[in-house]
Amino acid sequence: MMRRKSLMFTLTLALTACGSAVDIDGETEEGSSSSSDTPTTGAPTTASAGVTTNESATSAGVTSSAADDSDTLPGDTGDTGEAESTADDAGFITPDTGDETSVQPGPNGAQCGGGDECDSGFCYMLPQVGGVCSECLMDEDCDSGTCSIEAVGYAVCTDGGQGNMCNTDEGCMGDLVCTELIDTGGIINASFCSVCGPDTPCMDEQLCTPEYDLENFGGSFVCADPGSVEVGGGCPNEGGEGVDEACMSGHCGIANLAGFAELGVCGECSIDDDCPDGQTCTPAEADMSGLIPAMCE
Repeated sequence: MMRRKSLMFTLTLALTACGSAVDIDGETEEGSSSSSDTPTTGAPTTASAGVTTNESATSAGVTSSAADDSDTLPGDTGDTGEAESTADDAGFITPDTGDETSVQPGPNGAQCGGGDECDSGFCYMLPQVGGVCSECLMDEDCDSGTCSIEAVGYAVCTDGGQGNMCNTDEGCMGDLVCTELIDTGGIINASFCSVCGPDTPCMDEQLCTPEYDLENFGGSFVCADPGSVEVGGGCPNEGGEGVDEACMSGHCGIANLAGFAELGVCGECSIDDDCPDGQTCTPAEADMSGLIPAMCE
């Protein structure tokens, strides 16, 4: 099973690519053969016309002499019997039986190309990873709670508690609402069960403020008192402008994540004039390891 950090590294690659879902493992170098068409999970299951040619047999590890090219087929034992065992091991259709190896549905966590390849019937697509057999695809697939990618490396049904990935308010527990934490441009769902959201404002002049857990690709929105968020904590981003009132320092900077998402983060400064003489204000930054606040240096 994939661990959460390896999944996060994969998501970082996908986010940096701004929507490019190219499977790195599927790339081929110029001039290489068309082996990328071969399924990466399980044994190869196809052979054109049901009988392999000498060329395809050779690529599968079947050996034959040049003098016997015209009358030796994969499956014929000839002098050594090597061709028969090699063709069977490779999963090709053999002339004498016509049998073909089939791919059986896999358990949760197995790679897949569609729901029919999973015991659960659900193949969850992850950027740069591909399909992974999972318990669900959407909240509606769960009897209760939400559908969330967890540390096991595939999507599971949760209890809908705060911080669980979601796509509906109904899936979230109690009064929690499903709020988008990071706009990934549709690359992957980044909405989580939260205390507040655009349609569920906070009471008593509190501010709906993000709490990020970027290393684990998670977090949620909470209600925070004005001036209560420490340097390095998340703060609201309204139309590309940080809400300074949320921060103890009075400075909410905007950090760029992977070239397209903008996250608010409380910092020491906003401009050089906020710093002591001789120091400059270094802008806020963000990556999948966390937030880096603006600092006077």
